[in-house]
Amino acid sequence: MLARFQAQVHEIRLDLRSRQLRRRERLTLRRLGAEVASSRITGNDALAPLLAEIAEGERRASALLAAGQASLEADRADLRGVAGWMRPLVVVRGVCTRLVLRHRRSLERKALRPRLEALGELVSGSPAGEVAALREQLALIASERERWGAPYGGSAFPRWTPRTARETAGFGRAVLLQLRSHIFPKAPALAGLAVGWWIANTYTDSHLRSVMRSLGIGSGGTRVVSSSTYEAMSFWLPLLAAALCAYLGERIGAFYGFAAQRSDSAARHQGGH
Repeated sequence: MLARFQAQVHEIRLDLRSRQLRRRERLTLRRLGAEVASSRITGNDALAPLLAEIAEGERRASALLAAGQASLEADRADLRGVAGWMRPLVVVRGVCTRLVLRHRRSLERKALRPRLEALGELVSGSPAGEVAALREQLALIASERERWGAPYGGSAFPRWTPRTARETAGFGRAVLLQLRSHIFPKAPALAGLAVGWWIANTYTDSHLRSVMRSLGIGSGGTRVVSSSTYEAMSFWLPLLAAALCAYLGERIGAFYGFAAQRSDSAARHQGGH
């Protein structure tokens, strides 16, 4: 029993090490692909399609970066030309616009990763290269894992372990889906209410209420601000908090939705084999 437990611990350790090496392998291939793409190699028919796709993706990412800079310049111009009470709206508009542009640019950069890795794979033919060294370590880990699992039919874990892991992952995705549909839509309103409550309990536009609150009488804040500032804070800060919370909820929901879609695709691929 103890020997099998030790074998299971070693399998977990080897699997974690294998994942680290595979991540390093992908990063190395991606770096090699980026170096080749930046060198502007021409005349190689095998690399031409990937180089064209990478160049187009880089062009779109650069265009989004330029759009973000243009949005910042437009905000600066508008802030100089609008009334004071409109400036918070200009700021909120600019922040949301640049967050969306940054998100789109991040997606473009992520879409380039498999192409850069494929390009790096094509140019990593040297037997003494870094990729070859990483794959040699992966082969040693695979052989060691087989050695530890050989007395137990290939793995020290029971046969039902992979199925249990898949079912657990499926249950986790179902929970995340419910969280996304029930909590995320309500979170912006809750964030706005929380910020409004914080403002009402921190600030006031009345010196009398501030003094009474300092003595423990009544309710409200103790920091005195002007009436116009208090009204602006009460309106704009909850709105900004709700907008940021809605954006973050959308990003988190999109991330988990993409992760679930990728896992489902991998499961269907394994099932097909």
